[in-house]
Amino acid sequence: MSKSLNSDITKLITKYLSIREHSQLELRNKLSDKGYSNDEIFDAINEFASKDIQSDLRFTEEFIRSRLKKNKGPRLITSELINRGISESIISKKLLEIPESEWHKLATAALAKKLNTFTSTVHNEEKIYSFLISRGFEHKMIKYALKEFKNER
Repeated sequence: MSKSLNSDITKLITKYLSIREHSQLELRNKLSDKGYSNDEIFDAINEFASKDIQSDLRFTEEFIRSRLKKNKGPRLITSELINRGISESIISKKLLEIPESEWHKLATAALAKKLNTFTSTVHNEEKIYSFLISRGFEHKMIKYALKEFKNER
C-alpha cells in the first residue's frame, strides 16, 4: 500500500475483506460510519481495487452464489446488489451466466420447501405466486415451478 494512505483505514479495509468480499459502497459506508473523510476513503478503496484486493465483480459472484443457495430469484438478487452499489452491467453479465433451467430448479425448490401439501385452488395458487414473487422469481419461472410441483403430486 502507498505510504500516503492512513494506516488505520488500510487496516480496517484489510480486516473487512479478510472476513468476506465487500462492495466498494459497503466499504465506503462502514468507513464513513467510523468517521473517515470521503477523500481518505476514496483513495484507500481505489488503492485496494487497483491491486485487485477489492473487486465488485468478485463480490457479485460470491453474493449471487450465496443467494442461489437460499433459492432466491434474479429480481431479488438484482435489487440487493443494486442496493450494495453494484452496476447493472456487472449484475446482468453475471446473472446471464446462470441458465434458465437453473432458475426453474430454484423456483421449484423454493416452492417445495415452502409447501408440504399442495391443493390446486385459486386461493392457494395466488399465495404461492405471491410467495415466489417475494423471493425474486419471474412470472415464467413461477409458472414452471407450479407446473412441476403439480406434476409431482
